[in-house]
Amino acid sequence: MKKLMAMLLASAMLLSVALTGCGDDKDGGGKEGKLNSIVYVCSNLGDKSFCDVSWKGVQEGAKVNDISKVKCIEYGQDTKSKMEPTMVDATDTYDLIIASGGEMVEIVEKFWEDYPDKRFIIFDVDPLYENKMSNVFCINFKQNEGDFLAGALASKMSKTGTVGYVGAAEVVVIQDFMVGYIEGAVYANPNAKVAVSYIGNWSDSPKAKELANVQITVNNADVLHQVAGGAGLGMFQACLENGKKWAIGVDADQRDFFLETDPDLADVILTSMEKRVNVALLEAINKTYAGELSYGTLEKWGVGKQVTVLAENDFYKENVPADVQSYIDDLETKITNEEIEISSAYGMSTETYNALRDKVKP
Repeated sequence: MKKLMAMLLASAMLLSVALTGCGDDKDGGGKEGKLNSIVYVCSNLGDKSFCDVSWKGVQEGAKVNDISKVKCIEYGQDTKSKMEPTMVDATDTYDLIIASGGEMVEIVEKFWEDYPDKRFIIFDVDPLYENKMSNVFCINFKQNEGDFLAGALASKMSKTGTVGYVGAAEVVVIQDFMVGYIEGAVYANPNAKVAVSYIGNWSDSPKAKELANVQITVNNADVLHQVAGGAGLGMFQACLENGKKWAIGVDADQRDFFLETDPDLADVILTSMEKRVNVALLEAINKTYAGELSYGTLEKWGVGKQVTVLAENDFYKENVPADVQSYIDDLETKITNEEIEISSAYGMSTETYNALRDKVKP
């Protein structure tokens, strides 16, 4: 299989050289001796969350390094049939390939050796993963650290003592957010209750709204946090329609997305737990082009790297009491200094996970 792919790659490269002068900086727009093109492979742009903020980081990295050939390729929701061929096509065409998730790691494991001159940055990778691919750099985001801050803030801002969490699918990365959120909520208020609901996907916004409505009207939750990509927008609607309950967004500073188009909706988003993939990818791209990124490794970036933190925008500063802001700042320092131990869903047993969730059930 590898020999066949190598032969096909060699033929493709020869044809590319004959037709376009492959590797010529004039075509790629890159600096001399550097990689000349970047591609970001994702499901869909337009989620106002994870994919959009990731693409922003790729674009910034391309601009800073004077790379004109930069593209996003979307494979849609049909991951089983589209993800792998899309990734292979992207690798055939671009020098630096960027994608997210464990599934992408498994795909790249099949062919990375056949592309020794290509570079891969794969983020949102399992922290327990052992990266043995010499041209692949993996990033794990400590979203449990950032959501610890979100949970603590939710508890401090709650008047009922019950906060809500609406997740996408019950997969380990989303569970990792939840674990941090629950532990942060209980750290700030030992008697806190946390209503937890899972949508089952990243696209069903009406279902997210329905689940959030139940948390508000039945469980009495008055601060809700969504970790569900595009689907999570339904939770914001529920918060707005139920007397402007506070909402906490995810991945990007989601209030920004609605300031002009729907200011009423924007005004229920107290803050967001930013998973600053754009910041992380910009750094990774810059280091790649400087020849300083440690390919063949996995690094874990969290609060200490300022990539999983709360969006402390003007709205946050206006609506969160000063003493609560100081409390959150102090938690950030303690997490950075490893003075607070935060559990992770990665490697956690089902029994421990269920016990954590059940203990705070309203």
